[in-house]
Amino acid sequence: MLNLTSKFVLEVLPYLLSALIAAIVVPGFLSSQFHGTRPEAAVTVTKSMVSALELVRQDHAAFAPNQGLSASSSSAAQHQLQAK
Repeated sequence: MLNLTSKFVLEVLPYLLSALIAAIVVPGFLSSQFHGTRPEAAVTVTKSMVSALELVRQDHAAFAPNQGLSASSSSAAQHQLQAK
């Protein structure tokens, strides 16, 4: 029994693990190469573009009054919006 186990561990298991790793890694690598963006093709941010922080603030402002805020916090938020 020990002979069969050692034969499996030394001769079969490395090939099985290699095949398993290849089956997991290779498709992910290929999909990232075909569907991913390359660093030289990345979008550069200019002054005319809206920053991510501004987008988040606009989204929060759009949904905040309908989310059941307390009266004091919603009135404070309305005062801040009116001040802008």
